[in-house]
Amino acid sequence: MTKVKEVVAVLKQHFPEEIASKGDPVGIQIGSLEQNVTKILTTLDVRPQVVDEAVQNGVDLIISHHPLMFRPAPNLNFANPQYAMYGKIIAHGITVYSIHTNSDKADDGSSDWQAEELGLKDIEPFCPDEDGIAIGRKGRLPQPLSAQDFAYYVKDKMQVKMVRLITADNKQTISSVCFICGDGGKYWPEAVAEKIDAFITADVYYHTGHDMISAGLTVVDPGHYTEKIFKEKIYQKLVRWNEENSWDVQVAESKVSTNPFQDLF
Repeated sequence: MTKVKEVVAVLKQHFPEEIASKGDPVGIQIGSLEQNVTKILTTLDVRPQVVDEAVQNGVDLIISHHPLMFRPAPNLNFANPQYAMYGKIIAHGITVYSIHTNSDKADDGSSDWQAEELGLKDIEPFCPDEDGIAIGRKGRLPQPLSAQDFAYYVKDKMQVKMVRLITADNKQTISSVCFICGDGGKYWPEAVAEKIDAFITADVYYHTGHDMISAGLTVVDPGHYTEKIFKEKIYQKLVRWNEENSWDVQVAESKVSTNPFQDLF
């Protein structure tokens, strides 16, 4: 019988916990390394619908990108829906393991997957974190585009219904591109310092958008849910590792959309 610690040992080889950004609560969230595993579910977020999906399918181990607990719970009062979800996870003997910025920073991790998805050429590290490991990537487009066409390019490549374009000039020529997975708005000055034409990241704050325009930087915000690529890529890796390591577990990719936003036109 395979144990959680066997699966986690392989995950740590590829996504070392020690390279996660300072304060990022990666790793075991709930459960035990000694627990037996028969079914694994991959997901971007751990939300009540995902937990229900796991319970219905007899899942023992959930592997998520976003940590289950960004902040410590002061209590486990089940009147709070988030804490009630923790209770359900515990009651059904599910272990949750999260791989967040250590996936963004790892070789063949989230940043590289999104660089591939965007079709960038000459890919290099972008924006070293406090440990000197880059949290993003930069590269060049296959061919130059106007800022407006670039926004549509990102929309198409990342398979989202809408993007937000932040630019002073829709006709600006975009050749060099950098990005930070998820919410990386605070890193935009690095893009300006490196004289990169355009920056891709999510959750750009209104007033930050003004500052970006003033600095002459074009930015495309495709939303945070583009990180859904994690659950697909980790699923594919786990299927392969399952065979290579003879774990004899079932692996599934969550079918639940955890995007909190609806695009209405």
